[in-house]
Amino acid sequence: MSRKKAVAGGIGALSALLVAGTVLAPAAGATTRTTDGVNSAFAISATGLLTIKPTPSVNDEDGFSQESVARLRLPASLVDLRALNAQAGAGTAKASILDVSVGLGVGKPLLSASAIEAECENGKATSSLAKAKIGDINLGVAVPPNTAIKVPGLLSVEVNKQVTHKDGSVTVTALSINVDGVQKIELASATCYPGDDDNGGGDGDTPTTKPTETTSKTTKPSSKPSASPSNGGSAPAGDKPTANGKAPTPTPVKAHLDVTG
Repeated sequence: MSRKKAVAGGIGALSALLVAGTVLAPAAGATTRTTDGVNSAFAISATGLLTIKPTPSVNDEDGFSQESVARLRLPASLVDLRALNAQAGAGTAKASILDVSVGLGVGKPLLSASAIEAECENGKATSSLAKAKIGDINLGVAVPPNTAIKVPGLLSVEVNKQVTHKDGSVTVTALSINVDGVQKIELASATCYPGDDDNGGGDGDTPTTKPTETTSKTTKPSSKPSASPSNGGSAPAGDKPTANGKAPTPTPVKAHLDVTG
């Protein structure tokens, strides 16, 4: 059976769950976006054929809060997660999951990881993965923000998804999965607000960086840095001040992004 047919079968399994009335929607705290200045987090949510309200879900509106779920498992090997945790308070929010497996009914997991985590503190977001794999693609521990991995016609996964909202808050989601346009699953998500020294803002809910389709690998400049003639600092070779004392033109550093298979 082709992978596309297998995923279609998995989506059919999702539909069957809905027909049977098996929709997981536990009531556990608030959603990620509440009121200004409230930090929040959740371990999993899903929209589409299968609906899963943010679980476990917390915010710090009434002070530090933390909730955990020992295991979340759906029939037909759709989703199997352990040690789901969410916490928020003191300017931070964090969500984590152990033993992640998203199969969507196709047998071999489409996505797996021994651990994933998203953390946001004073408007600064990070996420990390351990032994993460999407199909046959191995992911590193730290992946650049908004890295997109696509299987044409089947699914796409955005890793370390980071979005800055118009109120200055930032949401980081370790893994955001979109299956054939009919099912979305978000794993380990945290939202926080910037500190007093951060103006935040923005014109809307936009990614903090443009999505890429590969992991990061930055090349080093070919020349060694040389000392600045006046301030004792250093600058790349070729970026020396001009004769009239004006600032030099920056030397661009090229980079490319890879995904290893």
